[in-house]
Amino acid sequence: MLVENKINSYNSNVSWLRFEQETPFELEDSFFWFLTKLGIHRFSFEHDPNNFATKTLFIWLPSQEWSISDQETFVQSLISLAKPFKLTLPPCKWIHLSDEDWSSIWKKNWKADPVGKSILILPAWLDIPKNFSDRKIIRLDPGSAFGTGSHPSTRLCIEALDKDPPVSKTIADLGCGSGILSLAALKLGAKCVYAVDSDSLAISATKINFSLNNFSENLLNVYLGSIEELEANIPKTKIDLMICNILAPVIKSLGPGFDKIIGKKGKVILSGLLVDQIKDMQEFFLQLGWKVLEIQEIDHWALMALTRKFSN
Repeated sequence: MLVENKINSYNSNVSWLRFEQETPFELEDSFFWFLTKLGIHRFSFEHDPNNFATKTLFIWLPSQEWSISDQETFVQSLISLAKPFKLTLPPCKWIHLSDEDWSSIWKKNWKADPVGKSILILPAWLDIPKNFSDRKIIRLDPGSAFGTGSHPSTRLCIEALDKDPPVSKTIADLGCGSGILSLAALKLGAKCVYAVDSDSLAISATKINFSLNNFSENLLNVYLGSIEELEANIPKTKIDLMICNILAPVIKSLGPGFDKIIGKKGKVILSGLLVDQIKDMQEFFLQLGWKVLEIQEIDHWALMALTRKFSN
């Protein structure tokens, strides 16, 4: 399945290069950051659902804009990004492509994706498969931005929500990305969701995906910003459950503000964590007055659920 950015519309006057690079999971975030910084938006990460350890990075580039020298410099930059992780990248591929309908190529790689016992993530243009007709359907425009449910950290969150549905609860989605976790919470019975992200593209993506799912408008409140925007806009009764699927250093920077927005009996679901970061995160939140309710793992990724140590 493809993860991340969609291929832009077809331009019949442009010929293309397709770059392919096998990518260890540790490098996905670094590569995503690097491509975004370069202004490259036609890329995807493809993975085998049975193997989350390695993905293949595909990038589509206008061939007339990328000389041999540019290609070599680009590859060396990726190699440099791998060095801090003590990883060696396997050989990459540069493939010249004839004119094709890029929109169709992009869409044909997507399939219905069941998560947990009751959720089905479905690209907006596909019909519901008969064998999944009993599931709660989350329709997405997978190319709009960010998470699509295929990343292990996202799946951990959806599975946690599915296992303990947030019926009638007020939810916060901190770092909402595509809005997929907000949508999952609403599909599973949440009263309403307050979603924030510091990236305007994520806000647009969340709104687009919300519109695809036929919810009442008052169920989702979306704001550009971070935890301060949540604090300014949530009800006085505060949040029953906050979902935070972002990287560990960012979570630690936001952690001291959690108690300002989460009710006394509220919970936090943290994901985007590597397994070897869990011990440090446990100790960090213990000092802030939180206790661990649960830890779940998929391959190298982990989820940690928290509540206040004194919630009565």
